[in-house]
Amino acid sequence: MATLAAVSGLLAASAAAAGEPASAERGAAIFQAHCVLCHGPEARGCGPAARLYFPRPANLTASTRSPEYKAAIIRGGGASMGRSPSMPPWGGELSDADIADVVAHLSTLERKEGLTC
Repeated sequence: MATLAAVSGLLAASAAAAGEPASAERGAAIFQAHCVLCHGPEARGCGPAARLYFPRPANLTASTRSPEYKAAIIRGGGASMGRSPSMPPWGGELSDADIADVVAHLSTLERKEGLTC
């Protein structure tokens, strides 16, 4: 049986090959497979592993960063952007299409300023 990450990767790869635009739906699946542990299901920085990190993972629903910035930090990790070195670089594991899909997903999230985990 294929894993969610493998399926989402295949979907993104086939979409990229077909020249399709970024998909928030595919991005949600990739986010669930790679980001929820730290950022949590609502992307508020409240994942099960969040308490292990200082600083805590970012509340992505409160982010005012550009889509380009978000793609760069996903690709290169926190340290590459002068942010937390705990944020790993995903560029070796996620394709550019995958990263664009995650950024599309993040753009659909409801803004939530207060971080109370």
